[in-house]
Amino acid sequence: MPEEMKEAEKLARSYFDKIRARDPGVADLFHEDGSIIGLGGVKSGRETIREFYKESIEGASPTPALTGEVLVSGSRAAAEIEISLADGSGVHAMDLFVVEDGLIRSLTYFIADH
Repeated sequence: MPEEMKEAEKLARSYFDKIRARDPGVADLFHEDGSIIGLGGVKSGRETIREFYKESIEGASPTPALTGEVLVSGSRAAAEIEISLADGSGVHAMDLFVVEDGLIRSLTYFIADH
């Protein structure tokens, strides 16, 4: 597997590990001007991303579980996940990562209730 593909998979897995550990330091995996895109909005910049995850972790305690392998193509990674929330509900999601220079440039997510 080419190095950029290994890097993309490693970062995606590190991202999920940090979310499961309830670590708002997950923002450190993003570029300073990285972005999260989803639910009709964009969160831009590492500190904005840090605040987004801090609020999400405190409010919902999301616990993601991969439903299969992390799929990688070049500097992109995709993962299908089931997310358990503190209130007992859950969501089905697809996360798409773009990785550059060892950090996440962008994360686009798609959510389905069920």
